[in-house]
Order: sequence, then C-alpha cells, then structure tokens
Amino acid sequence: MADHLQGDLPDSLTLDEAFRATFYMLLQYVELEDKPSDALILFGQYLWTDPARWGDWKDAVRRALADGGLGNPDHEGRWQERPDWPSRPAD
Repeated sequence: MADHLQGDLPDSLTLDEAFRATFYMLLQYVELEDKPSDALILFGQYLWTDPARWGDWKDAVRRALADGGLGNPDHEGRWQERPDWPSRPAD
C-alpha cells in the first residue's frame, strides 16, 4: 500500500469525503474482480456521471442516520433481511 494511504483515520468524515470514499471502495472492488458484474459497472457510472447522485447520496445518508442497521460495518458479511431490501442473492 502506498505510504500516503497509511496512518490514522479521522473519527468522522464530511458528506463529500464519505461520498468519495464510497467511490474509491467501488473502484477497489471492481479492480479485484476478473469480470465485474454489469450492475456494479452501472453503479460506478451512476456515481461518476448522474446529476442526481448528490441528492440521492444525501438521502442515503439520512436513511443511514435514521436506521443505523443496514450496512453496519460490525455485521461483517451477514446479510440482514429487511422488507425494503431485495431478496438475498442465491449462493
């Protein structure tokens, strides 16, 4: 890992920093895949180009702050069943 990517992280991020971190996480994941799914590529294109993305991002942050459960980093790989979430993908 590059030296500039080492070191302590802040306790919190701005909305802009968190959005950019999401984009980099997506890029990292795509780079790991031999053949990334079309959905993943389309999501990346959406994050990069869609004018509505910033409003959608802020809505997603509001939902995360109100919910606190889905996407919790402490759930490490456990799929959380929710009525507003698509069915679990087949293994």
